[in-house]
Amino acid sequence: MEIRHTDNTNFKARIKINKSAKCCYRDASIMSGLGTSATGSGVMSSLPSLDPAHHIHSSAKLVDGMFTLIGAGFVTVGAFCTKLAHALIKEGNKFSKLNK
Repeated sequence: MEIRHTDNTNFKARIKINKSAKCCYRDASIMSGLGTSATGSGVMSSLPSLDPAHHIHSSAKLVDGMFTLIGAGFVTVGAFCTKLAHALIKEGNKFSKLNK
């Protein structure tokens, strides 16, 4: 990272980030958004099974149980994507020589 121009009156700075760091940051933002969406979808699909009086028919309880399993899978995928995004941000910081 190198700062090209500074202006003290308006506190502006133009920052140039190299291509490898930019790719890491772009991929990290995509993975972070995907992880957040998957985790939210998983939690929301698991909510009907938490209400024990929601359905009295066994077929409806089966459907709720299936949605809960699918929701747990989405939460797992979301956690993996978020962890991958964190690793990509660290990698991008290495490439751009930030925090050194």
